[in-house]
Amino acid sequence: MAFYRGEEGSVNFKNSSGTTEAVVSTRNWSLTVNKELLECTDHGDTSRAYVGGLISATGSVELLYTAASSNETENFVEDCLVAEDAGDAVFELFLDTSGSKKLSFSGVVTSTDFSASVGDLETITVSFTSNGAITSAV
Repeated sequence: MAFYRGEEGSVNFKNSSGTTEAVVSTRNWSLTVNKELLECTDHGDTSRAYVGGLISATGSVELLYTAASSNETENFVEDCLVAEDAGDAVFELFLDTSGSKKLSFSGVVTSTDFSASVGDLETITVSFTSNGAITSAV
């Protein structure tokens, strides 16, 4: 049985047409996928019944601030400043270094949190919401 370590994960991003590129200095990422629950209990039933509904996801990426420019990391951080976002940014969240284990989807960057603490490296946390189907190759 193979186990994957956290340092094998990575993030690719593209906020316009073209190929996704790596978000450098990624410290961690998370993705929570949710499925709506729809009740379909009939009158007279003594137990509730449910079916799955629409799927959505939210997540975040934490990265170390490097002041790098002219790369996808800068675009990733600044995508929150786009007011009329079409929701077509492409996200790829990798679980391994080979690039074969990933979750990919289009989405919208919903917030960017900048953090600076004495005695620690500066970090940026970017949050997002999926837009459309999520492709899983895990």
